[in-house]
Amino acid sequence: MLRNDKKINILLLSIILIFSINLQVFSQEIIINELMASNKSAHQDNDGDFNDWLELKNNGNELVNLSGYYLSDDKENPTKWQFNPDIDFIIRPGEYLLLWADDETDEGELHTNFKLSRNGETISLTSPDGNKIIDEINYPEILTDFSYGRDLNDISKWKYYSYSTPLAANNSFGVTSYFLAKKVKFIKTHLVTNILVLIFVILISFLLINYFKLNQKLKITKNKYKDLFEENPAGLIIADIDGNIHDLNKQMVELLGAPNKEAVKRINLTNHKKLSKIWNKESILKNDTILSGEIKFTTSWDKEVYLRYRISTEFLKRKEPEIIIVAGDISKEKETEKKLKFLSFKDELTELYNRRYFENEMDRLNQSRNLPISIIIGDLDNLKYVNDNYGHKAGDEYIRKAVKILNDNFRDEDIISRIGGDEFGIILPNTDNKTALNIIKRIKESFKKCNVYNMCNISLGCATKNSYSEDIRETFKKADKKMYKDKKCI
Repeated sequence: MLRNDKKINILLLSIILIFSINLQVFSQEIIINELMASNKSAHQDNDGDFNDWLELKNNGNELVNLSGYYLSDDKENPTKWQFNPDIDFIIRPGEYLLLWADDETDEGELHTNFKLSRNGETISLTSPDGNKIIDEINYPEILTDFSYGRDLNDISKWKYYSYSTPLAANNSFGVTSYFLAKKVKFIKTHLVTNILVLIFVILISFLLINYFKLNQKLKITKNKYKDLFEENPAGLIIADIDGNIHDLNKQMVELLGAPNKEAVKRINLTNHKKLSKIWNKESILKNDTILSGEIKFTTSWDKEVYLRYRISTEFLKRKEPEIIIVAGDISKEKETEKKLKFLSFKDELTELYNRRYFENEMDRLNQSRNLPISIIIGDLDNLKYVNDNYGHKAGDEYIRKAVKILNDNFRDEDIISRIGGDEFGIILPNTDNKTALNIIKRIKESFKKCNVYNMCNISLGCATKNSYSEDIRETFKKADKKMYKDKKCI
């Protein structure tokens, strides 16, 4: 009887021991807390490289040693990378461990043998036995220099962060969707630009205000403020009401591309074709009027300039009024505006013009007398089938193949646009209907030779504007109807 009691006691102690060990394991709350899958400029490792990373956190109350644990980005191979079982990797409660997912294990113990995909994948943390998954995250597509991490107040929720916090608590501000993350990135990028522009405007305004305040003292002691005038970062001219230039600073000489000051002084401002249009004596002589604006012209030294100017008048006692012109070069600013406007007319996937540009060109050419103008409308067949059966990446590749065929069959002056998901519009200046039909025939032949998914085809229709009185949008509608008629014949 005593022997049986002893066996029961041993069994009970074993159960208690096993339970306590399991309790200790389950109390270890190691979580994947934050990761960055496209690190271009956000954080550097010890070698100064911008590599992708992921952050683990001890969210429990017990100290944890990760020695021998596994990390993987492959569901089929959960033991892809292992913490060195011969080294302790201690994480105290509430602390973090940062790992570099750079596939460069020779750079240290915390560098994994895999990289993170910015398009999203599954990351898992597995116990040393290779069976128990401690934590797993299936993250979505992530923007460059954005991290994806757990909500500070609810670790079951994940957010995108424009300001990541490796080895620290996650940022309190984050957004829950990729769409909102793109908006945040857009605002953040342009916010910096706007701040820089604002600083520039404030700086220039500050300099101008100071200049006009000092101008009164300049009349009394010109030598005292000669350096201020000469070294001003803005181009300055002092002239009389008849357009004769009395003085200018070296910045203005540089802006105009002149060899020296004397060469500029020989010019009368009212004799220049462009400048004479803004030289209004009546407005300039008004004491409370300041003329300002922008002007683009070619100087007498064949330099094309784009200036923002400001003209004001100082009325001096017993003297003729003095005209002060302040100018700054805005060529780079205008070029940037031009590039941004150009980009707004481009389709991101195909690099063709988008529908907005296509419609603008139709409106512009509707007033042209350079006729005939033909329009071809194309609709890519079977795109939905490719997307549904092979995936959207395959669909995108199908679209690019179609664009290559279109580009090969049109002239540089023809306007090829992607006006819908699978729809294209082409404007052909100086092209009659017969030529347009021959082009369609040529395109059809090219598509027959394309072997993408054995279903590469496009429906096409064309129409031509032959007289000025015709509305080009009616031409567009006719071409569209013929395209649908062609599609029904397939």
